[in-house]
Amino acid sequence: MANTEITTATATTQEPGPLTRIVNRFVAAQGRVMAAGVTSPGDWAPVAEFVAVDRFRRVGAYLEELDWPGYCRFLTAWASGGTRFEMTEFHITEAGNAVFQEIEERHHRGDTFIRKNVIAVYRFTEDGKIRHLDIYEQARDSGQWIIAAANAATP
Repeated sequence: MANTEITTATATTQEPGPLTRIVNRFVAAQGRVMAAGVTSPGDWAPVAEFVAVDRFRRVGAYLEELDWPGYCRFLTAWASGGTRFEMTEFHITEAGNAVFQEIEERHHRGDTFIRKNVIAVYRFTEDGKIRHLDIYEQARDSGQWIIAAANAATP
């Protein structure tokens, strides 16, 4: 572990930290876009204010790596076709320049229902923009439309 940086978080609070508040606003903006209806990658523009779009990388559950335009293409393919999304946040930890969000996701599309346990790891720039997002999940069924969207968005 030579040269490995170790970040610790030892306090517990009821007040969200500054990066947690950004994650909450980012997730809320995604929800508003979905509620308005998604028809193109440009629909995600309101979410970009929380993102370092020139540096952004998302590594997903299928190890797909997407830049910001690719992530918007993925989200568009995932959300289009009548996807309804809900989530419950169980735990959130802010340490250093990272937020670890443990959630249960529920995806509804037609007669298909998918439930996943997910940990989303957000990493930030010095000025509080999301620069990296890793997704780790547990699921019995990931949803073929979700896998197809990830494959289609990957260069």
